[in-house]
Amino acid sequence: MLKLGDLNENRVLTITASGHLSKEDLDGITPQLAELLDRHGRLRFYVELQGVTGFGLGALWEDLKFDLQHRHQYGRTALVGDRTWQKAASRLAGPFFGAEVRFFEPDQREAAWAWVND
Repeated sequence: MLKLGDLNENRVLTITASGHLSKEDLDGITPQLAELLDRHGRLRFYVELQGVTGFGLGALWEDLKFDLQHRHQYGRTALVGDRTWQKAASRLAGPFFGAEVRFFEPDQREAAWAWVND
């Protein structure tokens, strides 16, 4: 499941991901995300990976296409989750994001929030 949270005064958008992520999950948020990017230009992201168990190939493909299309609108991104996702998230994000991406452990949520809002 993917869920968009609120956009704060620093243009930081909170996204929560959990479970096995499917193309349908991504399809459920991309129209709203595209609208926010169009309206605000460049956004920063605070992404919480809560018990993510994997990504379907359709979800991965759709995400990569969307990221390539909007990469110039991506600002600083904080990924918060357990270490099992650190390498995978960093590898996937690196080539497609034009922004700085950092990974934080769950006990570093406050530091992640401060960093992405700086």
